Amino acid sequence: MLHVFKFGGASVKDAPAVRNVSAILRSFIDKKDKLVIVVSAMGKTTNHLEDIFKAAKSKQEDKFKQILKEIEDFHYALADELFDGEREKIVYKILQKYIFQLEATLKDDEPNWDKHYDQVICFGELMSSAIVSEYLKKQHDDKCLWIDARRFVQTNERWREGQIDWEWSEQLIRAELLPMLEQRFVLTQGFIGGTIGGKTTTLGREGSDFTAAVFAYCLQADGVTIWKDVSGILNADPKRIKNPHLFKQINYSDAAEMTYYGATVIHPKTIRPLAAKGISLYVRSFVNAEIEGTKIGNVTTSPSLPSIIVKGTQSMLMFKAKDLAAINERNQLAYIHSELNRHNIKINLLQVSATSFSVCTDNDERKLAALKESLNNDFELSVLNNLELITVKNYDSKTLNNFTNLGNAIIAQRSEDVFQVVVRK
Repeated sequence: MLHVFKFGGASVKDAPAVRNVSAILRSFIDKKDKLVIVVSAMGKTTNHLEDIFKAAKSKQEDKFKQILKEIEDFHYALADELFDGEREKIVYKILQKYIFQLEATLKDDEPNWDKHYDQVICFGELMSSAIVSEYLKKQHDDKCLWIDARRFVQTNERWREGQIDWEWSEQLIRAELLPMLEQRFVLTQGFIGGTIGGKTTTLGREGSDFTAAVFAYCLQADGVTIWKDVSGILNADPKRIKNPHLFKQINYSDAAEMTYYGATVIHPKTIRPLAAKGISLYVRSFVNAEIEGTKIGNVTTSPSLPSIIVKGTQSMLMFKAKDLAAINERNQLAYIHSELNRHNIKINLLQVSATSFSVCTDNDERKLAALKESLNNDFELSVLNNLELITVKNYDSKTLNNFTNLGNAIIAQRSEDVFQVVVRK
């Protein structure tokens, strides 16, 4: 059996968590299963890297030094726990190299914001994978082989949203990894890819799930397991809705819809490559590894329940044409669509009238400012922030009644099986 496992930031957030990963892997290694393990940055490291990136860009030298020291101290302290503070171990030399490279990359004069972002943000996954792989080598008779995902997950130069070169990636992965997996299990990084010119790209925030799907697709794996801090996929966020229910199984189509509407348990791009090759995806708990969790595949969704999905950090963009005479002269909506696409702004909900257009999207102040500037000659653009988008999929009358009369609602839309409402937080 060939499995691809993905362990996210919470599952490798500290030394006990890394030890738990090793314990979960033990039974699969003992069965001689072939394993590809994908890890994310540890804990909140990606957030800290985003903070230091902004500090570097804005020339905040003191803040820059402070965050860099925090990142270094965090990873060294975690390594100390796992390796008994034996600083002569190779893992410390690797960490030292990455910290040096991170500082140098931050000081680079790269003018392209998104390109520079990708070259910086990758160090979270690189440091995490270095620590975890060295620990697994120690625990499992040196059977763990570290590889650089940027060499195998080949993308174009669409920074922060790298698009996979599937044919080339598959050739590289199959030619090099299949022989490796006959002898050892492989550990690599989620979220990051590489260009033919050797530059780092990222696959979208929280993109490590997608990385696991890429390796599974290319290797024709028997299954993918995403290890989370929940028991599987629930029909609602337990922090928002009392007593949510666990899905035992979900078909590919329903899972893809849920991720499209904002379900955060799986990255939106994960489902498609797995469905293309009929590879099942399992969502299981690293806290209670004996629980079966949820299976996604060519199955019937069970149980049949409404899904309540809350997508936070939303903005409402309201476009109003400055020249009403121009409305009939060109397709204004197509023009807005093209500009949104050019600025890589995703439409989460759209409402259209004769003279205005309203779009709900993820909040990104830099992108929205650029959009506003590009449309300034043709449209008045106003923005509402601090919003949430609530989606109820496969609603019933009882569930619908809980969301149709909200006093803080701005826009609501309803189709045969999906209800959406944008609300103020």
